[in-house]
Amino acid sequence: MPIPSDAAGTPPNWGTYITVDDVDAIVKKVKALGGKVLLEPQDIPDVGRMATIQDPQGAVLMVMTYMEMTD
Repeated sequence: MPIPSDAAGTPPNWGTYITVDDVDAIVKKVKALGGKVLLEPQDIPDVGRMATIQDPQGAVLMVMTYMEMTD
């Protein structure tokens, strides 16, 4: 996927998604422990809720809570 215009200058990289039970709770904990939230929690239609976080050393990853599938 191309680098978005609002991330100009970012080198190519891999994005890793970690499945969590509650994205909002994780984001709150990241902030409390000195990490950064690069993309606040947001809903992805028909998929779930996600956010992008960064630890104090600079490592970046995405957290995702997937929607429950119903019949």
